[in-house]
Amino acid sequence: MKELLLEVNRNSDIPLYIQIYKQIRLKIMDGSIKAKQSLPSIRKLSEQLHVNKATLESAYGELVTEGLIESRPRSGYFVLEVDVDFFTSKEHTQKAPLKTQEPFYPYDFHLDEIDTLNFPLSTWRKITHHVLSYEEDILYRLGDPQGELGLREEIAHYVSQTRGVNCVPNQVVVGSHSQILLHLIGQILCLHGKTVAVGEPGYSLTTNTFEKMGCQIASVQMDKDGFKQENLDSVHANIVFVSPSFQFPLGSMMTIQKRIELLKWATERNAFIIEDDYLSELRYSGDLIPSLQSLDQENRVIYMGTFHRTLLPSISIGYIILPSNLLDAYYKNHFHFQQTTSRIEQKTLELFMKLGHYEEHRFKMKELYRKKYIAMVNAIETYFKQKAIILKGETGLHVTVEVITEINEDELIRRAKNAGVNFTAYRNTWYRKDLYTHTNPTFLLGFGGMTVDQINKGVDVLYQSWFN
Repeated sequence: MKELLLEVNRNSDIPLYIQIYKQIRLKIMDGSIKAKQSLPSIRKLSEQLHVNKATLESAYGELVTEGLIESRPRSGYFVLEVDVDFFTSKEHTQKAPLKTQEPFYPYDFHLDEIDTLNFPLSTWRKITHHVLSYEEDILYRLGDPQGELGLREEIAHYVSQTRGVNCVPNQVVVGSHSQILLHLIGQILCLHGKTVAVGEPGYSLTTNTFEKMGCQIASVQMDKDGFKQENLDSVHANIVFVSPSFQFPLGSMMTIQKRIELLKWATERNAFIIEDDYLSELRYSGDLIPSLQSLDQENRVIYMGTFHRTLLPSISIGYIILPSNLLDAYYKNHFHFQQTTSRIEQKTLELFMKLGHYEEHRFKMKELYRKKYIAMVNAIETYFKQKAIILKGETGLHVTVEVITEINEDELIRRAKNAGVNFTAYRNTWYRKDLYTHTNPTFLLGFGGMTVDQINKGVDVLYQSWFN
């Protein structure tokens, strides 16, 4: 080959030899330069591009290293055989479909939204700065796979004081979010192929996680105060997933008698219970109810908690508290897994809790969410009057509303979205859709990420879109 058309940009930050290498590589890959064809000599290409020979030697050297060309003594450089059809085939070059962007809704009653405007960001930033400035060992070393000891101590103290959980720091395992921790539990208990009982209705992300672990899902219908015991007995489950202080989505609370029955069931069958203490802190009437784990005398309960609803979604830190009889299995088979949460964030949260900021923030947010809950209830009662029934109790960040209307559910959803209102259909929280028996359209309206004014206006727009 006498001449090769290439361009070099001397103002670019990319080295000249890399520019030349990439252009020749592309020409070989797209078939412009054929196999066995010779490349221009280094001297000729140097004169053509006005670059020194060392630059071209480096470019050709990269091509030789990649196996695209070879150097033949006293003959020059030649292109090697490469299956260029692989790079130009339809199957290889087709682009993956882009994820559809979620539409914007002016009134978004999304269940996962929380109030981020009132987070004490300046305090968090100061503590993070302290960690980065004075805790240098945090930056340069891998952390404890189980989670930083200081944070585990704070978590153990917190759940003991607020939820009555019986534990020591050695039982606490920190992870980045609940799905990661559920996978860890699944590995400890060897759940693949086993049956997991879940409440019906329930949280679909949990059932999806268990399914991906290869578990069989047994949905157990709930009474207003917990599992129907006869239904639980019939499914022959190896483990039960339950939120006794707030069963999503209706917010039902398991009575003390139902808790005792569940613990007896687990002991008799040598089964385990995963207690997801979901949003138990956000109870707007009465005192906090102690955890199920606090009643456990036979090491049957694995307690699970998370901070992303009380802090920020981006501060993804959760934890499980293993019963003492599972610690050996954890240390033997799973302790070598690397920690999934940043040491910097763990240390920041540890100090945030130790200095009292977490409790202060939690109480502040509980009062703020209480006001939003009251605003939501008042707005529904004001605009809908007898056309809606609020089903869910006074806990959490959403209300469940049954609409009294002859209009079918799909049409209500269509009208609401056209009016700029987003929410979740109650039927979507059922694992077994064939068990869903509600005749009236029923929806979940989240209020965590909305202001009181947005809540009031959003409910007004929703009513207008359905009944005017």
